[in-house]
Amino acid sequence: MTRRALFLSCAAAAFILSFPSAHNEASAQSRFLKSYAVTAPAGEVAGTIPSNSVSHISVRGTTLWIGTGKGLARSTDGGRTWIDYASDPAFANSGIFAVAVRNDSVWVSTGYSKDVEGQSVQTGSGYAYSLDNGSTWAARAQTMDDRADSIVTYGANTVKFLPIVVPEQNVTFDIALSDGVLWISSWSSGVRKSTDRGATWQRIVLPSKLMSSIAPTDVLTNYKIDPRQDNNYLAFSVYAQSNDTIWAGTAGGINKSIDGGRSWVKFTRDTQVESILGDWVISIDGQRFAWGTRIWTTNWPAEGNNQQYGVSSSDDGGRTWKNHLTGDKAYGFAFKDSIAYVATESGVFRTSDGGTHWSGTGTIIDQHTRERITENVFYAVGVMNDTVFCGSSEGLLKTEDSPAHPFGEQWEILRSYRSLPSASSTYAYPNPFSPKSESIRIHYAVPAAGSLVTIEVFDFGMNRLRTIVKDAQRTGGREQDDIWDGTDDRGQHLPNGVYFYRVTLAGQDPLWGKIMVLQ
Repeated sequence: MTRRALFLSCAAAAFILSFPSAHNEASAQSRFLKSYAVTAPAGEVAGTIPSNSVSHISVRGTTLWIGTGKGLARSTDGGRTWIDYASDPAFANSGIFAVAVRNDSVWVSTGYSKDVEGQSVQTGSGYAYSLDNGSTWAARAQTMDDRADSIVTYGANTVKFLPIVVPEQNVTFDIALSDGVLWISSWSSGVRKSTDRGATWQRIVLPSKLMSSIAPTDVLTNYKIDPRQDNNYLAFSVYAQSNDTIWAGTAGGINKSIDGGRSWVKFTRDTQVESILGDWVISIDGQRFAWGTRIWTTNWPAEGNNQQYGVSSSDDGGRTWKNHLTGDKAYGFAFKDSIAYVATESGVFRTSDGGTHWSGTGTIIDQHTRERITENVFYAVGVMNDTVFCGSSEGLLKTEDSPAHPFGEQWEILRSYRSLPSASSTYAYPNPFSPKSESIRIHYAVPAAGSLVTIEVFDFGMNRLRTIVKDAQRTGGREQDDIWDGTDDRGQHLPNGVYFYRVTLAGQDPLWGKIMVLQ
């Protein structure tokens, strides 16, 4: 896989980072392109999720946390109502890149994309944290070094780090919490830990791409940690299995420590017979059993031979790996007893036997609203009792997984929308829209008694081009979306231009709206 360099600059310093080109393809978990938001003052209860782009899910007891393209939100009633924290002063930016919850402690990493010489560069903007389950919040600045912070004592060795002095390309992509220790993995800053709630940070020494392990007892000559030169110093994921056993995923493999981050062994695609699928490790998580912990990783291609997308798992602490869902681009996990769920760009997959057999989401339709998901792309998954929550760019989805209702049998789609000013109004979003990459949603209100609904699309000359729904029964007393994919009745994509749509509810005057198609 090729590598390319991005130029990062600020008034104080500049440096170049190289990384696998797939980083740009996926925007490295910056999954906020389709973000249709409803904003509310910080701490106030809202009836919808803050954004339809849900990239992170964390469940603790009956509390559900989601990270979205418009900030962090919390629900304690299964997603019926939400507290939106986007405008809390502790959040430096509404782009959420990591969410970690342990007991009443919640840590969030924020960031944004900025233009640097024509390149979109991901930029870290800091951390927000709460020690009381979201009642109050405090802030920490993005982890950076002073220019003179380059020397770290490691056993009898002196290790020289490249000081990371700018927030560009310094996004924290994952956070893990253990007893009294905060762990972070950042793209250019690598893996670090803090024992004082982020006031100070200890830089972690990882093995280079030429080493399979590293320890303070090693004799290291001129050892340098420079993310411009070595993919194993570009960190993306971290998982605290216990206070001592820490896993770190980079663009160069999986690193494991059993002594609290002092010494490490490294697992890669090319250095093991039964190895992981790909060395770019997007996520690491642990599924706990009575016999121990099964480690799961999501893998993307990096440098090296036979690199592939997919999922890997290990029951023996990383000595051997089983590979699953080969070819699927995966993002994250959730677990319920013996069941594992994986969020991928091909759906959410479920296995109850360690990956021997898998089932997927298939077609997703909300049985009550008749709304459907047009793209089977998921970025996050979480489990609360028998309810599975799935995060996508089209909203937050719920399904039951129980003996009475198998996984994916029934769906509820939770979406952000702007409330209509009156029952006699309508709008469409996103508008303008590009039919090649998305669908448009036509939003309207249904009378309390319910109604038969017909929705049609016309060109500028008022020629009818498409009947989206015809005399479709809609449940009353709620606002409703119906979807148009930008095609006419023959299935042909319509050219760029302005189109009109008409919503006809039985016994009412038609509602009209305008749509702009822009490829």
